[in-house]
Amino acid sequence: MKDVLIPLHDILSEIEFLHSIRDRSTFEQFKASSSDLRAAAYSVMVISEAVRRIPEDWLAEYPATPWHAIRSIGNKLRHEYQRVSEAILWGIIADSAVELEVTLRDMLGKRART
Repeated sequence: MKDVLIPLHDILSEIEFLHSIRDRSTFEQFKASSSDLRAAAYSVMVISEAVRRIPEDWLAEYPATPWHAIRSIGNKLRHEYQRVSEAILWGIIADSAVELEVTLRDMLGKRART
C-alpha cells in the first residue's frame, strides 16, 4: 500500500511548489519570469504523470475531478508546449491546484487510515 501512496505525496509536493509561485507573484510577474514559467510547466508535468500512477478505483471516488484533463495537460506541455499559454498555467496555479490539493488530501487521508 505504501508504494501506491508515493504519487499522492509527489503531487502534493508539486502543488506546494506551485503555491509558492502563486504566493510571491502576480499574473503579470509570472508571465514575465521565464524561470517561473518553466518551473510551473515542469511541476504540472510531474503532477500529470503522477496521476497516471494512482489506481483507477481511487480516481473513480472523485468523479468531479477532471482526471482526464490533468493527464492530458502533461502531453500538451511535452508535445504542444507552444499551445499552453501563461494564462492556462496561471489558472492551474491559482485555482486548479487548490482544488486538486483538497481532493488529494482527502484521498490520502482515507488511505492512511486503512
